[in-house]
Amino acid sequence: MKTSAVLPVLLSMALSSLAGCAAETSSDPTDETMGETEDALAAKADEHWFYNGAMPALEAPAITVSLKGHTARLSGLLPQGATLPALPHVRTSIENGRTRVDAVYPIATAAPTKTNSRPGSYKFHFAKPYRPDGSAFTRDEGEHFVPWGGFPFLAYDGGIAFHGPITDTDNLAPGTLDVWVLKRGTVSGGCNRMLGEHVVELTHAIGIDMRKVYQANVGFTPTTKAKVNVIADYDSYGGKLVDVDYPTDVGVVRPAKVVGAEKVAMFGSWVASELPNGKDLPPNMKWEGGVANEWYVFAEHVLPNTVCSAPKSDLPRLRAYVSRKGQVPMNFCAKKSCYLEALRGGREPSCN
Repeated sequence: MKTSAVLPVLLSMALSSLAGCAAETSSDPTDETMGETEDALAAKADEHWFYNGAMPALEAPAITVSLKGHTARLSGLLPQGATLPALPHVRTSIENGRTRVDAVYPIATAAPTKTNSRPGSYKFHFAKPYRPDGSAFTRDEGEHFVPWGGFPFLAYDGGIAFHGPITDTDNLAPGTLDVWVLKRGTVSGGCNRMLGEHVVELTHAIGIDMRKVYQANVGFTPTTKAKVNVIADYDSYGGKLVDVDYPTDVGVVRPAKVVGAEKVAMFGSWVASELPNGKDLPPNMKWEGGVANEWYVFAEHVLPNTVCSAPKSDLPRLRAYVSRKGQVPMNFCAKKSCYLEALRGGREPSCN
């Protein structure tokens, strides 16, 4: 099955004239586009992803996209009365008696032949919380298949958006399971690719509830007031340049190589895994831009039960259950088998 440790999404817009990301085709979004196959990517291509992590919907959220640093920094205020445990990718500060939350995620940017968003301020104008694999259209490639992975995508500048990594690789046992992996570099069509679990959390944090069940391929204008600020240079935090401990691809220059490690605010990172044995994690990575050329060991960065998915066949029953409860329970990822088995059997889940 296709799992989270590097879950992805891509973004598609109905603006086929844009050269950035992919535009959607006019096919019926309820059509089955995948047949029976043993390919691991296809097996999980239409699953719906849910967020069970600690990040709440932030107040006054804003996202800073650094094209040079390949980072996206989410910043917002913790809601009154809410608490947030220590998280590797998060730093907090006190601002006028309120807690400000800053979280940093690794991203990809446009390939040399493609175009990024121009530096400036944007607002989100289109969102699809649940986007299974399917067709897309761009001027350069025409209609083509895209492994959307079921993850949300968030459009902020015409055809440019946050989405998942799209790229897949063999896991630690090559040939038995393909998993999503983010290649952090200049590799996209203009969008900001993210790890799938990260875009699920980001979507939830800006106010699009990822504990709900959404219809496949149904987009809408989100009510979030979040702004996206695109900058050409490195981002900064507390007087230092921002980086995140996820490896970078060839050609990416990390800020420590420019100003020295002591002048860099290095945020941690995390990944998701649905399997206790970690077989849904990608191989460890050592890319040219890595910090001190060290390997990134995915198993050392897992936050269990933070993000998980449910098969398309279970969604009608799960949607009815969530309509009664308001959201998927906060132990849904930890007890997913219990919940789904009960619903398949026509029973009310009792999965404490």
